[in-house]
Amino acid sequence: MKKLQLLIALPSILLLTVALFFHLNYLFYLSLVGVFLAMIIKQFRMRGKMYEMKHPDGVDEDSTEIDVSGDDQ
Repeated sequence: MKKLQLLIALPSILLLTVALFFHLNYLFYLSLVGVFLAMIIKQFRMRGKMYEMKHPDGVDEDSTEIDVSGDDQ
């Protein structure tokens, strides 16, 4: 995945540089699509490292969630 991200990102960055230097709109939009795809690949790579953060008071000692809504049910 990392090589695919690099394979997409590097040419996109070069295209973006050329597009901005020569004021070419079609290359600008093409390079933005490539950069966007590279960022999506980065998110897929990072999803395994993400974890859900919870409020410390929302979980009891035995890992059961506490009802903090205020309802008496």
